[in-house]
Amino acid sequence: MKKFHLYLFLFSFFLILSSCSGENKADDMPAQVKPTDVAVTKVVLQDITDYYTLPGTVEAWDDITVPSEISGPVTWIGKDEGSFVKQGEAILKINTDNLLANLNSAKVQLEDDKKEYLRQKNLYAQKAVSQKQYDTAKKTYNLSEVSYRLALDEYNKSTIKSPVTGIIDDVMPDIGEYVSPGTEVARLIDMSKLKIYVYVPENDVKYLKLGQTVDVYVAEIGSKKNIKQGVINYISVVSDSASNLTHKVRIDIALDRDIRPGRIVRVDIVRKTFQNVMVADIYAVIDKDGQKVVFINNNGKAEEKKVVTGDMIGSKVIIISGIEPGWELITSGQQFLSDGSPVRLGE
Repeated sequence: MKKFHLYLFLFSFFLILSSCSGENKADDMPAQVKPTDVAVTKVVLQDITDYYTLPGTVEAWDDITVPSEISGPVTWIGKDEGSFVKQGEAILKINTDNLLANLNSAKVQLEDDKKEYLRQKNLYAQKAVSQKQYDTAKKTYNLSEVSYRLALDEYNKSTIKSPVTGIIDDVMPDIGEYVSPGTEVARLIDMSKLKIYVYVPENDVKYLKLGQTVDVYVAEIGSKKNIKQGVINYISVVSDSASNLTHKVRIDIALDRDIRPGRIVRVDIVRKTFQNVMVADIYAVIDKDGQKVVFINNNGKAEEKKVVTGDMIGSKVIIISGIEPGWELITSGQQFLSDGSPVRLGE
């Protein structure tokens, strides 16, 4: 019986010893590190443009008042306020009865004097009249021509025409109302082209030049629609201290159905364009011990690379050196990585 208890004790001892030995071996085995899910983008050489956006309000090129040059009652109004009018198109007419009578009289006189002049010219060629008679007929005819042109000019003034292509902002007189020379009869908005004023920060003026094209579009949240081209034609030399040291810049743009006076627009102005450069998302670059670093995917392993960065453009940054085109740059999950960490491309 004593031998049985001895054997049982020895068996239990060796069983416990064997179990402890197995646990120690398991503890000595290295734990397998789970790979980090990441997203990557291939590094390529590309062009990128640095630009900034400023608000502006569209203005008419000019406001023009049109005066009457003659006296008389208004007999006809052809355009209402808000109407589009072309250059040379009639706006209103003033009574022309007396002017028409003067014009007809001058025309008859001109025709008579012309006939007499031609008759005297023919006789003078035949030496049938004197030099004085010929000269008198010629002078009379020339004076009749001048009188007719003056009468025609006065008659034409009775029809007031638009001096520009634009919008009629106001027609002052009513039909039947008497106007005098100098009386303003219409106000026009010159729409041959439009202008937009923007205020450019002093630090960005150095990137501007006369004749530079810019993108102009109607301000709509989250979108750019119907982009038009404008041209910078004025840059103020002196900054405006009242507007936080900005420079007034005028942009000229052609008339467009979407871009009209009073509309608020956005203007994209290019600072500079970088060509054939490597670009990374700013979140892909990490500050580490005073250094800029990124991680690349090298066959399932994260490889840390020190980089030199350049200009930041929006959410992108130019990488001057430290990586090469064709490498897979890790753009998501990099904050959890260290050099050599296993990585797995996320779904």
